[in-house]
Amino acid sequence: MNSFFEILNHPMEAFRNKNKAATWLLVVFTIIIDTVFIPLMDWFADAQHPTPSIYMILRTTLWGCVSYLAICVVFWAICKYLGSKTRLKTYIQTWGLTFFPTLLCSFAVAFSETFFTVFWNNSIWGILLSIVFIGILIWKTILYVIFLREVAGLKGNRIIGAFVVIGIMIIALALFNGYVGLKTPIL
Repeated sequence: MNSFFEILNHPMEAFRNKNKAATWLLVVFTIIIDTVFIPLMDWFADAQHPTPSIYMILRTTLWGCVSYLAICVVFWAICKYLGSKTRLKTYIQTWGLTFFPTLLCSFAVAFSETFFTVFWNNSIWGILLSIVFIGILIWKTILYVIFLREVAGLKGNRIIGAFVVIGIMIIALALFNGYVGLKTPIL
């Protein structure tokens, strides 16, 4: 539990400590929510919704794992080109520490899509959900910059260059995630 508080309150120290267990728990729970929980919740909430297919769940779970590894390789390759000395293994073992906002986003997407009629034509819920999604996006961006500085060891113009190039790759991978059926990108 202390690891999760460290991730929330002191992300720089969390990156330095490289807590592998917390990394994998966050990544695995995010993938499970995206690939298992959302289809099951849709099915339970709507009797006319088709029964979730085990094949679809396994396929999207595999794509979630591939997506996580792909973003780590993209980070590593671009940062290495910009002068980072950090090994690929470190990227794989630490990028998951930024997944707490992604996990929250998965829950928010699951509930807002499944129970969208509650939020439909309700300005207050719309405003609150917008604030939540914008807050999560800002939080993830801050963790992204801290990650580039602490894990990749980039500074100055190199961190700006990495931010822009990796940002473009994140958009491409997010589009791919949507194409393969992941409601929340595993990035």
